[in-house]
Amino acid sequence: MKFGGSSVADLERLRRVARRVVARAQERKVAVVVSAMGKTTNNLVAEACALLDPPPARELDMLMTTGERISMALLAIAIAAEGRTAISLTGSQCGIITNHQAGRARIVEVRPFRVEDEWAEGHVVIVGGFAGVSYKREVTTLGRGGSDTTAVALAAALGADCEIYSDVDGVYSGDPRELPAAQRIAALSYEEMQALSRAGAKVLHAQAVELAEERGIAIYARHSDPAIVGETVIRTNPARRSGVCAVTTDLVRDVEVALTADDPELRARLRGEAAEAGLLYLRCDRGGLSGLLSTRRTDASALARRFAGFAGVAGVARAAVSDERALVSCVGAGLEDRPELFREAEEALAAAGIAVEALLTDARTLSVLVDAGQRAAAAAALHARFIAGPPR
Repeated sequence: MKFGGSSVADLERLRRVARRVVARAQERKVAVVVSAMGKTTNNLVAEACALLDPPPARELDMLMTTGERISMALLAIAIAAEGRTAISLTGSQCGIITNHQAGRARIVEVRPFRVEDEWAEGHVVIVGGFAGVSYKREVTTLGRGGSDTTAVALAAALGADCEIYSDVDGVYSGDPRELPAAQRIAALSYEEMQALSRAGAKVLHAQAVELAEERGIAIYARHSDPAIVGETVIRTNPARRSGVCAVTTDLVRDVEVALTADDPELRARLRGEAAEAGLLYLRCDRGGLSGLLSTRRTDASALARRFAGFAGVAGVARAAVSDERALVSCVGAGLEDRPELFREAEEALAAAGIAVEALLTDARTLSVLVDAGQRAAAAAALHARFIAGPPR
């Protein structure tokens, strides 16, 4: 059972989660993964950047993991208050081993012996998400949304189901807080969920979904309030008919580095930077590099400065990072075989008075780049055209 930051944002919500966990623990063994409370991680990053921007990556990892330690200890105490024994463990204590990449570590192995030992003693195990320990014994974090990855990795290692709880009862066709017409999607394939996550949907982390597919773990996305019973199941589902199933948004910055001439060594350096940055819609060729940098990342500002810094490198004709823009994406199946959808998307946006700066596509995504201030309006226009209207 994984509970996000909104589910444990205050003591009353912690008590509600504790009651739900205790009820489940009467039926089966339970391991719980928790995120930091509310906006704790954002506040910690802001404080670090106020001292030095960007802060040293190792120290930022050490700082950010304190948020999860607070919530896991408090939840263990709340469960004890409900009459059930619980023990809180860090990622390193429960055997989550990662590579040595600060801020964006990847799990390489899970050794859940401590969790199994605590289960044998009758304890509910509470694990701080988002973090592990590298083979150099350094504290590492898995990137934003990494608590989802912690939960899936533990589920795979323990042979368990994986339930992700948040303040929405599953995955919707749009952000239900902004789009009243958004509809809950009962089932999604791993590929569809990964596409949604990469395009900005906040329900699940893309790396977690990738890991779930690799290990064959079904994910159940549910509401943290037990009175709300809807869910979305993410697993290998029957093929969906072609068309758009959801609209999501992300705030991004356009990155461009143009070369004066083909320089294989400089191109290799650019490819390395791009791989670390995880640019969306990346293109790296003899002319240089272009792509979109999601501002959701904790190190987005530092990465933007690094790309802009190529302006002073020999062989670079131009290096620029744009102001914040909005990437609004339609996600579904078979979109590349439906060219009429591109025309309809532009028509819907034009009717709403929204100018399209760029149109980007891949196998499951049709995205438009628009002014950041028009993000919500663009999402509403595309959702109305492709989802809230007649079936397509």
